[in-house]
Amino acid sequence: MLNISTKFNPLRLTAFMRNNIELEVQIENASEQARWVECDVVVPDAISLAPDRPLASGRLRLGIIGPGETLTKKTKVYAGASSYPDNYAIKLVAYGYGKDGVIEERNERKAELRCERIGGV
Repeated sequence: MLNISTKFNPLRLTAFMRNNIELEVQIENASEQARWVECDVVVPDAISLAPDRPLASGRLRLGIIGPGETLTKKTKVYAGASSYPDNYAIKLVAYGYGKDGVIEERNERKAELRCERIGGV
């Protein structure tokens, strides 16, 4: 089984202005076999995975994770003028490939990212 955990640094985005946070995705391989692991990241339309254009989905390639091991990968999430105050659900889907290249394991998780207005009414 692939266990997914996330961290945000800083903890929130600022609404209506260009800024970003770092999303750290940590995946643990709790199975008995080594797995090649990739993780899809899907964000809502108001935020992006690219600094200069809308990009709603991307893929993190973590690499080979042995039994009981953990790997971490970081990516950035960007806000802009269209990013309004809300809690955004970021969807993460981890895929574990076996030695023959077939998906052996799959796990989904949602992470909540806060976007707040600073100094507003």
